Amino acid sequence: MRMMVSDMGARLEYDCAVGTIDQPIVVDAGGRFAAKGSYTPERGGPSRDGSTAVARARYTGRVGGDTMTLTVTLETSKERVGMFTLKRGDDVLLTKCR
Repeated sequence: MRMMVSDMGARLEYDCAVGTIDQPIVVDAGGRFAAKGSYTPERGGPSRDGSTAVARARYTGRVGGDTMTLTVTLETSKERVGMFTLKRGDDVLLTKCR
């Protein structure tokens, strides 16, 4: 996963999905945070306009030094998309489904 953070939230890119965090990421004294956003799966091949389902997602995690642990959970189904460990400055290799 690749995460680009701004003052307004973040954009996330997975191997076969994209996502957003739609609010500033506020870290508490213990380094923990929770924020809401979106998760949009991708698939290989052409897609029709409007055929991609955008799901509401909850992003929770912890920051310590240059490392972030992140859990992504879909809000409606409570399905866990995954748990990820990100390190600031790492250039990750994504294998896109497109």
